[in-house]
Amino acid sequence: MEPDWLNLLREQAAIRRDPWVLLEGQAALEAALAGWWAVTGVVIDEAHPWEIPSWSGLEVMRLRSGELETLADPSRHRGVLGLARIPEESSEVAAFCRSLEEDALLVVCPKLTDPEFAGSLTRHAEAVGAAGVLFGTDGASPFGALALAASGGALFRLPVRVADGGVILRSLKSAGVDLTGWEAGDVSVGTSPPAGRRALVVGDPGVGLGPFWRAACDRRGGGKVEELLGSLAVKAG
Repeated sequence: MEPDWLNLLREQAAIRRDPWVLLEGQAALEAALAGWWAVTGVVIDEAHPWEIPSWSGLEVMRLRSGELETLADPSRHRGVLGLARIPEESSEVAAFCRSLEEDALLVVCPKLTDPEFAGSLTRHAEAVGAAGVLFGTDGASPFGALALAASGGALFRLPVRVADGGVILRSLKSAGVDLTGWEAGDVSVGTSPPAGRRALVVGDPGVGLGPFWRAACDRRGGGKVEELLGSLAVKAG
């Protein structure tokens, strides 16, 4: 008899739904395990050489060659699929913001439509030493397959929170976080943020920040988003 988690894995391969995440590939499984995510089960092609660490305590199923291709894109999973549960704290924004160090840098993505762009921002945030990334519920999920792949595993190593945009803004303001907004094509630089907690609020490349977040930001910055993020990170040093 097949375990219940295998049916859940099949469902997530078709349509991802919270609180589950489909882990595609050995690298994603290893990153999730290293980040202490709750991995429920793993399926591996019988021809794949990987042996999951015994300390993981995971239930592993070996499938005949070709069976995994019916579940998900073989170019992404390459013979290894897993099912993980999103950490419960992923929606706890207010407490997370209050716990930040006084010179912490955040990346805020209120409403991004491109999951790969969302994933790449998580990767850039980790690279510059950001304390975490906040995503709005109206945008692309950071836990989708494309976003997860584009994050290069950063999703499992960096605190990621997902909440309503209004909740995110109230949490940031109550924690004293200074906000710099970014929009594609914006050439304004504005003044440098003061010392202390700060965040880069990234507008969707297609539609921008929108009036709500544009008004909420303390200043604006232009150019390439990764360069602006790097300049804000230097402020922490």
